[in-house]
Amino acid sequence: MDRTYWISVYLILGHGICVGSSPHSSVIYTSSKVGLPAVLPCTVTSRLESSYTPHIQWQTIHDSVFERMGEKLFQGEDYKGRVDIPEEMLVRGNCSLFLQDVQFSDAGIYESYLVVDESSIKSRIFIQSVQLAVIDHKSIKSVETGGELILDLFTHQAKQVIFQNSNDTSWTVLWKRGKVTNRKHHLTERDDRLLLRRVTASSAGTYKVLDSQGLALSTVKVSVREPMPSREGSFQKNHSPLGEATMNMPPLMLMIFFLTFHSVLLLI
Repeated sequence: MDRTYWISVYLILGHGICVGSSPHSSVIYTSSKVGLPAVLPCTVTSRLESSYTPHIQWQTIHDSVFERMGEKLFQGEDYKGRVDIPEEMLVRGNCSLFLQDVQFSDAGIYESYLVVDESSIKSRIFIQSVQLAVIDHKSIKSVETGGELILDLFTHQAKQVIFQNSNDTSWTVLWKRGKVTNRKHHLTERDDRLLLRRVTASSAGTYKVLDSQGLALSTVKVSVREPMPSREGSFQKNHSPLGEATMNMPPLMLMIFFLTFHSVLLLI
């Protein structure tokens, strides 16, 4: 829907809209990790008539976020391509706002309104306040020496990765979007992930994925361990009744050894 059309509607009807106040007692709290989807709950089932097409508005204190009336919709400038209320859900009274690729700047209070016509006056009926908290990702990983470490970028908001060795206090830039800056760590970018191949003891430390503002989208603490010995090889080595001495015998000597060993067992 053309944004200019909606701006015109707001200007024309600006003097004929009654705005309902939002009660503080009805705030719903929800959260999402940065880069993931979020759902801001809302329902108007009890206020809809069977033949009524709902006209729903979502806004923050400062911005218009989303508006839908049938097939017509409007998305706020900072939410282009990221917000929606599916029409098939809205006609059933579900006015929940679906927000994709959540950003730190999305945190705050959102309010939903039902716009209704009463003769020549449009009025807005307050539905729900939702407070959205946006949090970063945190994890701990353990990787074997020579193995592969996978770092999730989660979102296109990721601009660089920095690293601090366990025995150091300084940070090193390992990766910038579109450019590998440190080949020592064998970084490979693939499907919103970074692969660190041939991990060594010096790979242990803290990895941070940062956005364009330098905020940490994720923090990963990595430890490096030595590979575990093979259980099968260990069993054969420790429990072979003949021991390692038989492994290097010539075939004739090995046959004599087994015949002698068998004879001794028969005499016991």
